[in-house]
Amino acid sequence: MSYVDMVAVNDLKNILQQEWEIDNRAKWEDGEQVKTKRILQVANIYDLSQGFPISTLREINFKAAIDEIRWIYFQMSNKISDLNSKIWNSWKNENGEIERAYGYQIAKSTMGFPSQMHYILNEIKKNPTSRRIQMNMFSVEDQEIKSKKSLIECAYATHFSVKNGKLHMTLIQRSGDSLTAALAGGWNCVQYAALQHAIAKECNLNVGYFTHFVQDLHLYNKHEKQAKELIRRYEELGSFDLPILKIADKPIFELTADDFKLINYKHHGKIGRIEVAI
Repeated sequence: MSYVDMVAVNDLKNILQQEWEIDNRAKWEDGEQVKTKRILQVANIYDLSQGFPISTLREINFKAAIDEIRWIYFQMSNKISDLNSKIWNSWKNENGEIERAYGYQIAKSTMGFPSQMHYILNEIKKNPTSRRIQMNMFSVEDQEIKSKKSLIECAYATHFSVKNGKLHMTLIQRSGDSLTAALAGGWNCVQYAALQHAIAKECNLNVGYFTHFVQDLHLYNKHEKQAKELIRRYEELGSFDLPILKIADKPIFELTADDFKLINYKHHGKIGRIEVAI
């Protein structure tokens, strides 16, 4: 059994035991009231040397996930036209941007470097014992003006440590939709594990532990059936071994989604369209 799938199922079972709560922010496309079940302060730890943490209970759109993380951290863009999917179309403004969010924040200069990415790469290579190797997309200044940042990042902070030739990373996420993004082995887990791999490769390090912290991990009311299907698959069909990630030998800022390959990735197939609460 995959450890990643076991963690996902345990979190889903815990969430399903909770009571439904009214969500006053999000709404469904048909106008129906959104409800959530949620658990708080979820921390899952993955040893990336044991395999790539992607769900085998369902098919994850790996290429689209990698394309978005490339868009944020390598291209450092907030323009929808630079992204090869439509996942942020509902949030774009009249200029085709997602305001001052995600890549816009990573592109900000810091500590004498042209971007947050350039800063952490330099620190990992030249000052690996530093306890200040971090990137953050939370901006008080930009949040104060709603028209400047109408979208607040869900996964917003990364922290890095180097020890014994391995790169370790923690992702901090304020909010996570368990079916579309934040569940173990899901979209966010896949993206940031891949980011850790890419940074480690760029800095000639091996990968160590990836810790994923989610303050509010929730399930929307229209996703309950699919959540139960994932649990059924795990209990009746089992799970597959984790695949291995291979990345092309290119400078990190030149990597594309096609440069990330999963070796021996097996899964139980799709679970149908997951409606997004907006």
